Amino acid sequence: MKRIALITSALLLGATLSACGDSASAADDEAAAGQTTLTFGFQTADYPALLEASGLFKDLPYKLETPVIAGPAAQISALYSKATDVGLVGENTAAFEAANAADDWSKTEPKVYTIAGVTAKDAPYPAPSLFVRKAANINSLADLRGKSIAYNFGGNIYAGYVKVLANAGLTVKDIKPVQLPDNQAAAASFVAGQVDAVVTGYANVKRVVDSGEAVRLATNADLGVIGGAGFITRPDVLKDEAKLAAVKDFFTRFSKFYSEWYPNNEAAVEKVYQSVQKQTPELSKINWENGAKSRLYKIGDPAFQKTQQEIVSAAFKAGGVKNDRDISSVFNPIVDASSVPQ
Repeated sequence: MKRIALITSALLLGATLSACGDSASAADDEAAAGQTTLTFGFQTADYPALLEASGLFKDLPYKLETPVIAGPAAQISALYSKATDVGLVGENTAAFEAANAADDWSKTEPKVYTIAGVTAKDAPYPAPSLFVRKAANINSLADLRGKSIAYNFGGNIYAGYVKVLANAGLTVKDIKPVQLPDNQAAAASFVAGQVDAVVTGYANVKRVVDSGEAVRLATNADLGVIGGAGFITRPDVLKDEAKLAAVKDFFTRFSKFYSEWYPNNEAAVEKVYQSVQKQTPELSKINWENGAKSRLYKIGDPAFQKTQQEIVSAAFKAGGVKNDRDISSVFNPIVDASSVPQ
């Protein structure tokens, strides 16, 4: 199953990047006509559908493309290849990239920046959380030694994973790591009984938790991970005045999407989850309840950056990144004023 999941992910990414290539050709034509195209990669199809349903992204002064690219690792690849201008990942993604880079980005220009983040503070179903199977006899983080843990690389799920190890006093060599292409694949392997533990969200493993086969052992708050999503871009995007204007406009609207539209339109949100993601009414309500708590926050906040530095240090301690570096330079507050107005 693991190999099939990886192959499927690669095929989907190839198709998506091909579509992005077509979009790039269209973007060239539109650039000649004086219109800017902003290509914004999302990980699941509900996001573009929700943006459309909100009505907040109509009559834009630029063309918005929203390819669906599953998983943070694929989003990173799409951004580096310039198939996208902005990508939805984790708030920690750029920091992990900096910690694994050949050169020290604190002394050179970062290759990618985190420019915005959204989190659901006080959400009823916090994520990322650690779930364990009762049959695996895991009653504490230390009991994870020798156990199999599913996760995906690159985002807040990976942040939760490395913090689990660091908090347990373990490294990647002390467990059986099972890296899968995205959060959904990792959760599916846990639900199928193929691994002992997983870092994910409740909605993805609801069936085995509700049946009593699995329990939640730690939440994102326990692990010191903010959770939610982060948004990354490249330096060349921010240096392009037209692209930057489009990015700022997008996040102004995106902030209103989460603070005003989403929490006040439960029926419309759940309709998208049910029609696009094929979720049951019960599951769509769970996801709406979590999402209704979501708000954007300031990337330039020193407390936020301190937390991210601690996560990178924990990842290094657990053997999850190559270097323990100063990663503050990857957090660019260029859209803070747009996304989190005073």
